[in-house]
This record gives sequence, C-alpha cells and structure tokens, in this order.
Amino acid sequence: MPVEHYVSVEEVRHALRSLYGADPETNLQAVLSRALADPLRPIDAKGRWKPNPFFILLFIFACALAGVFLYFSVGGRQ
Repeated sequence: MPVEHYVSVEEVRHALRSLYGADPETNLQAVLSRALADPLRPIDAKGRWKPNPFFILLFIFACALAGVFLYFSVGGRQ
C-alpha cells in the first residue's frame, strides 16, 4: 500500500474534534449542569440556573454532619 494513502495522526485528531465538537454530551460542564439542575424549572425567571432542591438538602446535611464531627473531634475536648 502506498504511503500517500495513510492517514496521519493529526488528520484523525482533527476529524474526531470536528465530529465530537458539536455534541453536547461531550462537554463535561454542560452535562453536570443539566444533571444538577432542578428537574421542573432548570432556569428561573431572571435566566439564572437553579440547582436541584434535593442536592441543596444533601449539601446542608453533609455540612451539618461535618460540623458535628468537627465539634466532637476538635472542639469537644476543651
């Protein structure tokens, strides 16, 4: 097979970037934003992103657990 028929690595990279560049599922930030958004209204009246209320509750619960742990491990000795 002649050498002029081979595909270079740069040509393959360019073809893959042009193929997957427009796919919204390959953008990690967009995928995480959709996954963590409110399922009923992901954008509020002012056009801002709204997080899922379940994740807000989960974050508050994790902060409370971390606070209790820190209180009894560091602050409770005094």
